[in-house]
Amino acid sequence: MALLTPQPNDPDGPLVLAALEGDINAFGTLVGRLQGRVYGFILRHVKNPNDAEDLTQDTLLETHRKLANFQGNSKFSTWVLGIALNIARNYRRRTPQYRYPHVGDDEIPETPDMKSDPYRETENKAFAQSLQEAINTLPEDVREALVMVSLEGMGYQEAAEVVGIPTGTMKTRVFRARKMLREHLKKHDKEEFIE
Repeated sequence: MALLTPQPNDPDGPLVLAALEGDINAFGTLVGRLQGRVYGFILRHVKNPNDAEDLTQDTLLETHRKLANFQGNSKFSTWVLGIALNIARNYRRRTPQYRYPHVGDDEIPETPDMKSDPYRETENKAFAQSLQEAINTLPEDVREALVMVSLEGMGYQEAAEVVGIPTGTMKTRVFRARKMLREHLKKHDKEEFIE
């Protein structure tokens, strides 16, 4: 096996090297560090906590199984999120009735303004539902890009590494997603919400 050289800014690098040498505790520490992030990432893609828990476990098992394939070309966490994305994609493809559900009333965060203005609260809920419907209409590649960059808060480069595409392509996909959302909302008389 070739000597792995982790990314210099990867805090998981030493643990990955130890895990590759068979240190079970090092891999356990990696799992502890990444489990919450992987779960949140998958949850944004499948929207069901029980499914996200199962898929998180699948991701961590697959990470252990493929650990020797990690080459250090990206941060370890980015590589793991790439595995998580593939597992989430495969799950959605195997389960055709499984789609991004509409945002429910209980998922819309309340702000002080919403509590003091019932009209504004209703308007915000209607907009959130329209926005979720618009996101559901996006092609999978641009929807995933939008979720990773706008909802997950990933940088373009990290999101591109997760998907395995150039950074410029990721930027283009996010741009396309935002443009398609604006067009969808305009078409459905939600122009006042478009920046």
